[in-house]
Amino acid sequence: MIVAASCVLLVVLSAFAGLKDFGLAYTSSFDPDLKIMPKSGSYFVLKDEDLDKIKGFGFVKEASPVIEEKVVLSNELNSGATILKGVGVDYHLASVLDSLSLIGVFSPSKDNSLYLGADLASSLEVVMSEEFSLLATAAKKKTRSLFSFTPFNSTKLEIEGIYQISVDIEKKYAFAPINTVRSLVGVGENSYTSVEVMTNGFVGKEVLSKEVEGFFNSNVVVLDKQDLNPALYKMLNTENLAVYLIFSLVALISMFNLVGSLTIMMVEKKKDLRVLRSLGGQEGDFNKIFFTLGVFTSVFGALLGIVIAWVVIVFQNTYSLVVVPGTSIPYPISLTLVNVFIVFSTIFFLGVVTSAWSTRLRSIS
Repeated sequence: MIVAASCVLLVVLSAFAGLKDFGLAYTSSFDPDLKIMPKSGSYFVLKDEDLDKIKGFGFVKEASPVIEEKVVLSNELNSGATILKGVGVDYHLASVLDSLSLIGVFSPSKDNSLYLGADLASSLEVVMSEEFSLLATAAKKKTRSLFSFTPFNSTKLEIEGIYQISVDIEKKYAFAPINTVRSLVGVGENSYTSVEVMTNGFVGKEVLSKEVEGFFNSNVVVLDKQDLNPALYKMLNTENLAVYLIFSLVALISMFNLVGSLTIMMVEKKKDLRVLRSLGGQEGDFNKIFFTLGVFTSVFGALLGIVIAWVVIVFQNTYSLVVVPGTSIPYPISLTLVNVFIVFSTIFFLGVVTSAWSTRLRSIS
């Protein structure tokens, strides 16, 4: 029972970890490792030489300034709202976006071009032709004239391509050249809403925040992936905790077999223990023997269960024994040292507690 409990606990935690990584690969695929944003307001000013300094940091792989604005895309028949993301030719996701192309190409070097998601394109009934275009309308950031009667700017955008990844992202983001978006909302040359940073490894946001201090004309804040998707990560962490607690309860129930086994063994060995007592053995020593036996059983059962779980995980990753229901995608499963430690620690702790409870102040001689 201990072997089965530890095996199941590790397999379930590994399956959840794999499913979590699989889901985050899509939902956070458009999120950078770190993102520099203004602490208040929508825009900050970043000089070109300061941007070059950020790109020159040893831990920075790529740094891309962007402008994000909510816009309405419309034609004669349909309209829809999205976030228009203005990016440069060196945008860190350029190759990824190009690989996701369903029709056309991602070309941020061409002025007044638009690259949008398949779901949004379908709702707008987009046609890939030279005659078809969409009107992008956004709120002006600066009104230079008292005689400006409209708070909005509009410009026509030509459809250069359509990408496909997931419905949520396809609805949320459309891409255009950064100069086109800058002209649409009416902001200055070095004004940006954020700088997206890709790192060479795990670098804390505090490190980058300290390095870029003084580069901007206003206070900024550095966010990581978890900060950019707080609700998603909170939900995943809560679900992970719930799964762990449920299967830890299963492991606890399996420990009742250990309690029963130790109790039966102590009853069966009473005659032998009386002999040892007559030779000078102490009651506490006998309790320690059965306590040690219970702990050893728990440790051995946990290790054997972890090995069996490892074999199951290897088989799943190699031969795809289980697939996601309704698809041909192998069910993702990921074995991590953290989960191995959690399983071993849980079984060991429960083994110590149940062994101590079984042998507590009990006369066994």
